[in-house]
Amino acid sequence: MSDVSALQYANVDEHMAAAGSLHKAMLPMGFVTAFCFHHQLLSRQFLQQHESTLARVRYQEGQVSELFAANGAVLNKQDLTEGGLVFLHSYLPKLTADYEATFGEDCYGIEDSWDNYQLFAKVLVRAHLGAPKARSLLASRQITKPIVQSIKSRWKKLWR
Repeated sequence: MSDVSALQYANVDEHMAAAGSLHKAMLPMGFVTAFCFHHQLLSRQFLQQHESTLARVRYQEGQVSELFAANGAVLNKQDLTEGGLVFLHSYLPKLTADYEATFGEDCYGIEDSWDNYQLFAKVLVRAHLGAPKARSLLASRQITKPIVQSIKSRWKKLWR
C-alpha cells in the first residue's frame, strides 16, 4: 500500500482472492466497520462524512457492509478514534482467521445481513473487551456472605 494513512489489512484487497467478488470481499471489514460504529471507535470526521448512512447502521437496516463501502472499502487511521486504532492494530491480523472460524469454509458465501453480523459481533466483542470473567460459586459466596451476615445481625437486633 502506498498510502501511509491506511491501516494494514483494513481494505478489500486482503479478501479479494478468496471472496471472488468485491461485494463478498467487503463482508469481513464491513462487519468490523459496523462494529466500530456501534462501539464508538470511529472518528468524528468519519461520522460527519457518513451521516446519511449511519441511521441505517444504527437501526441495522440494509446491508452491513454499506458503511464500509461508503468509505471506499478501506479504513484509514483518521477514520478511527485512538481506541479504535489500538483495537484494529491488534485485531486486524486475526480477522480472516476469526471470520473463517465463525462462518466456515464458505465464509464469503454468507449473506450480508445483520443476523450474520450479530454472530460475528460476539467474536469482535471478545477481541475488543476480552472474555467475560468466570465467577465461581465460591467467589459468589464470598461476596454474599458478609451481606447475609449483616442482614442476620440487623434482624436479630430488630427482634430483641
